[in-house]
Amino acid sequence: MKYVEEPTYTRFITADIPRCDDRNTAFSKGQREGNKYSSMHEQCVENLQKGREGKTVIDAATFSAGATVDYLVRKNLLGREMRPVYNTGHRLRSPDPERISRIVKEKARWLGADLVGVAETDPRWIYTHWGEQNVRYSRAAEVGDPIEIAEQYPYVIVMAHAMGYEMVRRSPAVEADTDLEYSRGAWSSASLATFIAELGYRALPAVNEIGINVALAVDAGLGEAGRHGLLITRDYGPRVRISKVFTNLPLVLDRPIDIGVQKFCEVCKLCSRYCPSNSLMNGERTDQPWDVHNVPGMKKWPIKAMNCLDFWVKNGNHCSVCIRVCPWNKPDGLLHRLVRVLAERNLMSRAIVYFDQLLGYGKQTRDLSYPIDSHMERIQRADQSD
Repeated sequence: MKYVEEPTYTRFITADIPRCDDRNTAFSKGQREGNKYSSMHEQCVENLQKGREGKTVIDAATFSAGATVDYLVRKNLLGREMRPVYNTGHRLRSPDPERISRIVKEKARWLGADLVGVAETDPRWIYTHWGEQNVRYSRAAEVGDPIEIAEQYPYVIVMAHAMGYEMVRRSPAVEADTDLEYSRGAWSSASLATFIAELGYRALPAVNEIGINVALAVDAGLGEAGRHGLLITRDYGPRVRISKVFTNLPLVLDRPIDIGVQKFCEVCKLCSRYCPSNSLMNGERTDQPWDVHNVPGMKKWPIKAMNCLDFWVKNGNHCSVCIRVCPWNKPDGLLHRLVRVLAERNLMSRAIVYFDQLLGYGKQTRDLSYPIDSHMERIQRADQSD
């Protein structure tokens, strides 16, 4: 792993990058155009009623259980400033940035972060306005409310939460670790924000709210952005979910890293080959967006976000196929650590991709069923009776 002075995306910047409006994300647009997220849930119910493999009531109950903390924390704590409970009148005096940074990272890992880094709050990665999806789930603002936080919160602590390798292999059937790690991210960010607020400093926790996670995570030295638009980390590949805390607590910035992702993704292309919705580019980078879901100013592989969301609706649950097939997505082990050293140095990249396919990595697991009859029967809930 090589530390660099600037994030690897800077070499691809071609013009000023305009800020993204959260109202233009696929999730927010999907709320306005057909309430697609609700349609996905309706398809999920149809799947479990018909007992479709990998999408049964057991599977649905699993992801719902995983999402419990996420939903509760998001609508009560995320996207708004955390207030101290006990220490309401004092502040830690002139904390040494290096020492307090170490302590904050220790607390972040204790609270559930697998990776943690610190970056400046770059205004380019902060949404201009609140969008429908994040308003619906967080209730922290109204649609269209402006977001201007960079001056009040000059630092951002970014955390990555690793999903399980075997669970991701289930996709596009239900893989519940996305939901579980969103809960861990919600818990971790809210709890870390509480810790900082109790020190007497400002803290604003978020998961998908407020800003663009991948760009902030790259700035914080957690990894690089891949062809699929996801963060690729050294230890977990793209198999992570991201949370963050914006703060004015003086911290030491982490340096960005170069793990060879940019050149590797130019060669690999497996995510675009296997994407079931054809949402990912197979060609060269471009600084021209497909539509309002992308912004110009940087050469990258823009995502056809609505194609992706439309597949989610058809599928009845979210999709992680691009994570599943990515060669950086591997369980920990000596062999994979050795191959990773080659990938970081862009040595034998084509051979790595070839043998990744030959050895069957990235294929969907066949173990999708539970040892129980998952057929359904209709009931009347007690709270629905006359």
